[in-house]
Amino acid sequence: MLLAPGAVYAAYAAGWRVYRLRGGKLERRAQDVGPLGELAWDGGCSADAQAAFAQHATTAARALGCEAAVGMKTRIESTAPGDLFIVCSEELWRAVPEHRMAGILAAHRDLRLAASLLTDCAWENGEPQRVTCVLARAGGSATAARACGAPQCGQRGL
Repeated sequence: MLLAPGAVYAAYAAGWRVYRLRGGKLERRAQDVGPLGELAWDGGCSADAQAAFAQHATTAARALGCEAAVGMKTRIESTAPGDLFIVCSEELWRAVPEHRMAGILAAHRDLRLAASLLTDCAWENGEPQRVTCVLARAGGSATAARACGAPQCGQRGL
């Protein structure tokens, strides 16, 4: 996930979801928008933001994997100050209901804490696999956090 003034670029693999928390409401933002290179955007992004994101699309693809089996998706959309974006693995969104995710995200301004609580919640709800989420907040000073780990070892990378 990349943030630019007034816009966000998200690249993610099949099975992952992108959400936005705005005004206390969590919305699923990612649809199946096509293969890498077919960027989808909501029309509110500046040409400068789109150009900046296009420069980084190849890097994002390499980080996630370039094989056809990866099923890469990309999305660009405009942001408002305070928007919170989450890109999360299937292991998180399957185990944690959206209303619970919204509650955690709305209650905790510290993104590292929110990411950690989301992964803990997935494990408490019986998710036995590695759970991953990336959070980023748009605004005057963009912030980001990541949580990743497996419940059996209790590790989290932040």
